[in-house]
Amino acid sequence: MPPKRKALAEATNQGTATKPRNAKAAKTSAKSDASKKPAAKATSKSNTKDADKEVDEKTAPVGKRVRTSKTHNVKYSNADTLSKKPQWTNLQWPNIGDFLDDEDQDMPEDGQLIDEFCTRVSDLGIPVTEDGMKLCEKLDTEYRKRDQDEHAMHIYNDWNGWGMSELLENYLKDFNKDVFKKTMSPYQKWAYIEGLAVFFNGADMETVYWIGNEDGERTKEIASIFGTMILTVFDVLKEHDLFTLDSEVNNIGIISLLLLKFVKCEAVDLDCDWAPEIVRLCDEAGIKLDDVVRKQVEVAKKDIKKWRDAYKKKQTKSKYAGKDDGGDGYKHFAEKKDWKPEDDLEDDCKMWYRWDWKLEYSAFQKSGSHPGGSHYDISKMSKAEKKSYTLGI
Repeated sequence: MPPKRKALAEATNQGTATKPRNAKAAKTSAKSDASKKPAAKATSKSNTKDADKEVDEKTAPVGKRVRTSKTHNVKYSNADTLSKKPQWTNLQWPNIGDFLDDEDQDMPEDGQLIDEFCTRVSDLGIPVTEDGMKLCEKLDTEYRKRDQDEHAMHIYNDWNGWGMSELLENYLKDFNKDVFKKTMSPYQKWAYIEGLAVFFNGADMETVYWIGNEDGERTKEIASIFGTMILTVFDVLKEHDLFTLDSEVNNIGIISLLLLKFVKCEAVDLDCDWAPEIVRLCDEAGIKLDDVVRKQVEVAKKDIKKWRDAYKKKQTKSKYAGKDDGGDGYKHFAEKKDWKPEDDLEDDCKMWYRWDWKLEYSAFQKSGSHPGGSHYDISKMSKAEKKSYTLGI
């Protein structure tokens, strides 16, 4: 993993070429400097109180969206939680070394403070909230606890993969506890999606072990419920007009692109048919993912078009649409009374016309196949048990 990045850009290009190709980058903060955790990576943070130029209603320019508190009953977060603004940090691209020789790089110049790079996408990296980075680091730490290679042990071929499923189930449990907490801000709930996206974007062997483990059905079910989680948090942001092109949550597009990259590359065999819904909801919000495509992420405009065509077919040629629905399957299922998750299945596969976190996560847990816990946590083993599995002894 790369060393922590100094606040001045003169440190940006020194030694970068020697960093591992898939190293994950993160933040530099007073906390991470003090603890000197090995998982801490790059760069600097920026408080949105300084970075976000909030517009006063009286002085807002014509056409500028003005955020106003909602007075209706809320489902996810109270309006007063919006005052709890996130802090932003720059997450270095894990493949930054692949593009060092490119011309016209959007990188800090020598001596330039990198604060502005904490609030926009560049060739240095992407903006991620401090809470999002903490959740990513937690996933990374929990994986290391379950990594038999990290501990020079061999317990079972699929140990790491099973451990990955376990920690992801724990992550889902944590999200379930928080998603309907009205005293928790939408920014904090968005952090769960950031943490997941950037973790998978830097997790190479971790994902290989997970997807290749012999309990494929468990893995697929986790990947599917991730879709419901992501789309639910889109609704969390919508509740307070934060799911927009000009949102102060300024990384919706790039985080969405990272999730699509996960579907296209790492999870290609996991039937993540929620990808078209990410594109659809972004399209409807005016967040054009075609404009976010960049060399560091293995998603092309043709991929986005494929997912866009898929959702448009569901909008115009759905076999489930009623005679007055104009071929719109979404309309049909949205108006369906007493809808239940089983209504969205075809041949046991979710069609993604409609979703409901409470109902789907309840069924996910009740199946008994997703206990989470700490069974694969090597740090909880006794010394004698560890020694029995340690290589070379």
